[in-house]
Amino acid sequence: MDFHSKLQTTWTDIITTYRPGVVELVANAIVQTIGFVIPAAIYMLIDVVFPRFSQRHKIQAYRRQPTRQQILHCVKISLFNHLLVLALHGVMLYMKGFEHSFIISDAPIPSLTTFVGDFVFALLAREVSFYYVHRALHHPSIYAYVHKMHHRYITPVAFAAEYAHPVEHILANVLPIALPLYLKGAHALTLLAFVAFELWEAAADHSGYDFLKLPPAELHDLHHEKFRVNYGTIGLMDWIHGTDTVGWDRPKGDKAN
Repeated sequence: MDFHSKLQTTWTDIITTYRPGVVELVANAIVQTIGFVIPAAIYMLIDVVFPRFSQRHKIQAYRRQPTRQQILHCVKISLFNHLLVLALHGVMLYMKGFEHSFIISDAPIPSLTTFVGDFVFALLAREVSFYYVHRALHHPSIYAYVHKMHHRYITPVAFAAEYAHPVEHILANVLPIALPLYLKGAHALTLLAFVAFELWEAAADHSGYDFLKLPPAELHDLHHEKFRVNYGTIGLMDWIHGTDTVGWDRPKGDKAN
């Protein structure tokens, strides 16, 4: 029996044993933990367990790193946002009835071709939607009330990926990831896999390290340092709009180095 068949058998056992809404909620909690909380904690532990390695590979100067108190505050708010999303998800499923699910879970699992196609679609949809939401959050009439909170960490750490105003967390961190595949009608496993990937990417982008080079954390780290640059996630929309260079919004000849 190949991997696809084994996965199909396991998934069928799960959805026939438990109510669809329960499967969706529990799966979301597991994905949040595996995709973000554990990787973010590992990135944070590098500072403690491998301090010399940490100092060599930090993108920004070690003296600029947040204090222990600031990091603990960041972790607390980040975890609160995760619990908030889970609670809202649970309330929505409760109102709908746990016999039902918001995502497609009872169909055969997708083929590899379908999975890859949906994954690429989601990557592009997330890049486009996040870019414009993020640019909007930087508008002067909005920034001070919502997005300024996220930029408290000029030198980010992994948990800072979810350190945000609850409104921003929903609009910028949750919907651009989950909504495109939901509207497309993708299978639950595809959606869960993509959410896990994006959560890990968010932790890596904010980790302050770029020793893996994928994702290129330097791009978003520079955004936290300089603010008005690199609004997207993979760099595509910034390249299209020319916002991938510090000083893009200044007159020619007056760009920062």
